[in-house]
Amino acid sequence: MSTDQSLPQLPCILRYKREVAVVFMLLGGLNVGLGMWLLFLGEFQFPLILGCLIGYIGFGYFTKPIAAIHPDHVVLYNMLGREVRSYSLETFSDLQFQGRQLYVQQGDALKKVRLSPWIIHAKDWQNLETMVRSQPQLQAK
Repeated sequence: MSTDQSLPQLPCILRYKREVAVVFMLLGGLNVGLGMWLLFLGEFQFPLILGCLIGYIGFGYFTKPIAAIHPDHVVLYNMLGREVRSYSLETFSDLQFQGRQLYVQQGDALKKVRLSPWIIHAKDWQNLETMVRSQPQLQAK
């Protein structure tokens, strides 16, 4: 049995930034409050519906990952937690950074992984950068 300490790091789960989730939750709460106030005044309560939707989006930012990096593939998720895109890897060294953008080498083509570092939790992004730049020898299964 191998004692390689790099394997337990995978899958690397990338979460949304907490600040984005907090902003959505606050906006959702504000809209719910406004909707309740209008409902009590006997007015149209559309902000109540909108606030619940915005709050749900904010809750999704708190609980759902944006992506997962596995030894043999990269998976991107939507806010409902469903897989929307997957990139296969022959070896872990197929993952590359150019600047702050992540790419996947697939054959002769270099494909951009649709992840924006500004929306990803900073510590998660930093861990991914460190892992990709320092351990390209990790082989996919």
